[in-house]
Amino acid sequence: MIEILTDIVRAAPTMPGTFTSGRISPAFRERILLAVTSVNRCRYCQWVHSDLAAANGISGEQIASLLGSSTESVPEEEKVALLYALHYAETNRNPAPMHRQQLIDTYGAETAQDIENWIQLIFFSNLSGNTFDAFLSRLRGEANPEGNAIFEAMFAVLSAPVLLSLAAISKNSVNPLASLKHN
Repeated sequence: MIEILTDIVRAAPTMPGTFTSGRISPAFRERILLAVTSVNRCRYCQWVHSDLAAANGISGEQIASLLGSSTESVPEEEKVALLYALHYAETNRNPAPMHRQQLIDTYGAETAQDIENWIQLIFFSNLSGNTFDAFLSRLRGEANPEGNAIFEAMFAVLSAPVLLSLAAISKNSVNPLASLKHN
């Protein structure tokens, strides 16, 4: 978790441009976020970004395809970025230099940086949601043997307001927090 935060801090000077430049359309951004989430399997990010993808004109079929780590139904001009996003997540933030260079060659340095910024932000979000879930599992007596109870508890306290706010404002009827009532 510390490593991805360090990456985000290093990229911080470029973040305002990522958010305001318009180099990445909202639909393209959501496809990137869903691609990374398909690997990390954060149920909260799947839920929120499926909803946002649909709101940005992405079909349910394409959302399902992306959540299955497939790029078959995406616009051709986005495939290099989406394959890079998958590779970044599959290699746990250690993409091959040739893939990063292909990203830069395809989109240019600024847009490639925007793509990497979105990938890093969603990767951190995925880890956050999954850490929250690890804490909930621990409370149910199903602790991950590789987990850390103190870290999970501290992180749950910090992330709960964000996750609960998302649950309250989302229009999607498949609320991942609803399952907590049944556990």
